[in-house]
Amino acid sequence: MKKWIFSAVIYLLIVIGGYSAYSFFAPNDSAANDHDEHEKATEEHAHGDEDATEEGEHGGHGEDGDSESSGEVNTEVVTENGAITVSLEDQDGNPMDELDVNHEKLMHLIVISENLESFNHLHPEKKDPGVFEVQADLEEGMYQAFVDIKPTNLGYKVEPKSLMIGEHEEHEDDGEHKDDHAHLEAETNWTKEQNGYKATLNVESFSMKENVVLSFDLNGAKPENYLGALGHVVVVDEALEQFIHVHPASETEPVFEAHFTKPGMYKLWGEFKLDGKVYAFPYVIEITE
Repeated sequence: MKKWIFSAVIYLLIVIGGYSAYSFFAPNDSAANDHDEHEKATEEHAHGDEDATEEGEHGGHGEDGDSESSGEVNTEVVTENGAITVSLEDQDGNPMDELDVNHEKLMHLIVISENLESFNHLHPEKKDPGVFEVQADLEEGMYQAFVDIKPTNLGYKVEPKSLMIGEHEEHEDDGEHKDDHAHLEAETNWTKEQNGYKATLNVESFSMKENVVLSFDLNGAKPENYLGALGHVVVVDEALEQFIHVHPASETEPVFEAHFTKPGMYKLWGEFKLDGKVYAFPYVIEITE
């Protein structure tokens, strides 16, 4: 009996010792699994950082693309001693002047006063690589300049550039600063006269849901070719933030089509060359939804 009990105890000790040795030397499945999960999580986190970096870089490009100060071309407009200088640079800061001719000119510079009373359509000439210049006789005040160009194989968006002529001081009205920006009101006088010439604007619909057709009746006067077209129409909103420059939809009639993306008050100038001189007839229109 005692011999049997002794043998059983010995056997039990052998089993316990063997299990302990196995547990010590054999890999722990749970620990191995934890290690594998940890490595997997680390790898996923690394890829996540890489994706975040790529998204961040793409987001940076996206910010440039969204703001598109000038798409892939940066513009700067300054004035000194009656001359307006326009500088063009690519995204790397290098001078850029690879431009396609657009209606007989490399550059159209539209300069409009903040009160929307002064309109100037200028054509700067190349002075240095990426630098264009034009003389302009403008009264003192604040203006917005729009550089209208077609860069070769580069994206571009026209945006307003503030331009101060002379010593411009903010006016005061009853001790408060007066807003120099125009606040346009719809008008019903669609016939404008300059130097004996009359231009009547006809518009059937002002809805932004479709292109707005702008048809001009020059009351018998025949427009001459001006910059490769029968005329030009420039449109801005009253905040001088949106810019539209369109040309006739027909080679024989002064009819234009303009696309608007927002309702609101706009001012447009219809430009026509009559008997050798260019006239800009102004109109205020209200675009509806």
